[in-house]
Amino acid sequence: MTRKSPPRPVVNALRLMYAAAALAVVGIAVTAGSRGAIRDSLRESNASRPAGDRLDAAEVRRAADLAGNGFLTMAIVAAVLWLVMALLLRSGRPWTRIVATVLAVLNVLLAIGMVTRGVAAMAAVQSLTAVVGLLVVALLWQRRSTRFFDGPVSHGGGAPPPS
Repeated sequence: MTRKSPPRPVVNALRLMYAAAALAVVGIAVTAGSRGAIRDSLRESNASRPAGDRLDAAEVRRAADLAGNGFLTMAIVAAVLWLVMALLLRSGRPWTRIVATVLAVLNVLLAIGMVTRGVAAMAAVQSLTAVVGLLVVALLWQRRSTRFFDGPVSHGGGAPPPS
């Protein structure tokens, strides 16, 4: 059995997923360039803590490096996930839109965290990615998209799928 080509909402969702991957790549660059801002933010936060709870300069530097590396890793993983999910989504397997939805929700949560506690440039990129993710979800759960995902799954030719 072969699947018909994806309807327009799925095609548009795929394009937006590629855009989200591109935004994640921008996020990598922004994160790499924001290490100083992350360190400054941690210094400010540390200064407002009670004297006995403050980190020394080396601990602030290590915490900033850890946070920067964590954000960088998340941006790289996000870029890869958006690309992989876009490629897998074309197969029409129902689980792909569920995973894409989870990815979009995680992006929204990360954007909220960035806006409330993050560096402004990183928050801006993450917020844009979250909006794109929400648009992807809206497109993937439209009625025309649902019919595509509920139809027969393409197995890429060759031998028929196991019974």
